[in-house]
Amino acid sequence: MTDYQVIESFDNAWGALCKQYRNYPDEGTRQALNMLGRIICKVKNEVEDAHREKQITIDEWIAMLNDGEEE
Repeated sequence: MTDYQVIESFDNAWGALCKQYRNYPDEGTRQALNMLGRIICKVKNEVEDAHREKQITIDEWIAMLNDGEEE
C-alpha cells in the first residue's frame, strides 16, 4: 500500500465515521472522529514532507561539483 493509498483509506474511514455520527450521534463516535482527524493531519504532513524536494546547501553543491573534477 502506497502512502497516498493510506491517506485515501483514512479519508474513507473518516467519511464512514461521519455518516455513522450523523445517524447515531454519541460521545464515543465524536471522540473517535477527533482522534482520527488528528491522525489524518499527522499522516498527510508526513507524506507531504517525504515528497517535498530537498533544497541542497551551498556546501553540498560545492562537494558535488568537486566530485566531478578530474585530478
